[in-house]
Amino acid sequence: MGFQIRWLGTACFEIKLDQATTILIDPYLDDSINAPIGSDQIEGCDSILITHGHYDHILDVGKLAERFHPSIYCSQEVANALIEHQKIAPERFTPITAGDTIDEDGLLVDVVRGVHVDFVHEYQRLTGKDITTEAAGDFSEMLRVGLKAILGPIRPPEHLEEWMLKYPAGEQLNFVIDTGDDRRVYMAGSYPDPTLMEVARSARSFMTLLQVIPGRTLEGMEERVVEFGLASGAEIIVPQHHDPLMEGANPTDLSPLRSQFDKHDVEFQEFIPGRWYAYP
Repeated sequence: MGFQIRWLGTACFEIKLDQATTILIDPYLDDSINAPIGSDQIEGCDSILITHGHYDHILDVGKLAERFHPSIYCSQEVANALIEHQKIAPERFTPITAGDTIDEDGLLVDVVRGVHVDFVHEYQRLTGKDITTEAAGDFSEMLRVGLKAILGPIRPPEHLEEWMLKYPAGEQLNFVIDTGDDRRVYMAGSYPDPTLMEVARSARSFMTLLQVIPGRTLEGMEERVVEFGLASGAEIIVPQHHDPLMEGANPTDLSPLRSQFDKHDVEFQEFIPGRWYAYP
């Protein structure tokens, strides 16, 4: 028994169970500025789990589907967008929602609720201003102004607006993956919303892949992020989604999180992108 796992940047993880089943979570490699490998270097993919439909979580799903014909688990809204824009066969998809259980082909996963960061709220929290007023309600301007306030002096990718319009977020889903030997990996790809504390407690995880909202967004939120991670009961906390999303983005300072988790005798393990970590 046991499992292997590696972080491939942003929220993308590759997990191997028993050397027989390979899971990809939120595949975003070829257009990422941080991914250590390209999608063509993935050697196997039996299942894909998608937390939500934004571009930085799904752009390589079609390429992997064409090569490996995996089962794809996501919300119906995300499935519809991928069928339309990445021409993936509908039969590859199993639409899921919070509260479902995936139990197929050696994969056992509880699908749980997540919450996406509210950029309008975060902009106001960080700047004291209303983004809809600042950008006069224009989508393109709101996107530009909001991301710069949160991430810093970014240079957005050329197709950012197109991707944002093509790929709706859909329902925010998180996953608790049974890795055998009574151990669970909690893909906690979520804003640390207080309403999710009971969801985190129910995970009873061995390892929690904890989303750390990037750039300035973490400022003032450190205690809530730590509280969310601790609620999961994990022995190991792995930060994710804290790496720079775009060129020029300010780095995220993880030291306040590390020091707080250390006080609670929880291992805060920063994965090196692309390196495999084994848990027998």
